[in-house]
Amino acid sequence: MALDDRDRRMLDLLRRDARLPIVTLARELNLSRSATQERLAKLQCAGIIDGFTIREGAKAGAAQSAYLMVSFEGGFRCAQIVPKLRRVPSIGMIHSVTGPTDLIVRIDADDMAGLEASRSAIAAIDGVASVSTSVVLDRHLG
Repeated sequence: MALDDRDRRMLDLLRRDARLPIVTLARELNLSRSATQERLAKLQCAGIIDGFTIREGAKAGAAQSAYLMVSFEGGFRCAQIVPKLRRVPSIGMIHSVTGPTDLIVRIDADDMAGLEASRSAIAAIDGVASVSTSVVLDRHLG
């Protein structure tokens, strides 16, 4: 499905507040309520919107978050590492990226000790060569 400017604007509005009423979305998009509902349904059917659960930012109640830049040992691929990462309960996001880093992982914990425990668990996974950690200082959006 090709996205137009209104689709992208709708996604941006929903990222900021997934609970926006259809009437508010319609007004912001300069569309009728029915046209807005139709666009929303198409985005859902296409899998672009997969529910209305917050997936960005810290897990509810987590006091500390960090982003880990994970690099693999030679010969290892995402298909081998990601299933192991999914077993670490504090992980809130896993993204494959280009460049010297193979994955960016966000972890959310109650405190710094929780962050360190999760970081250690990730670093101990067979095939992980290195983990560089950036602790979140403040959240401005997401």
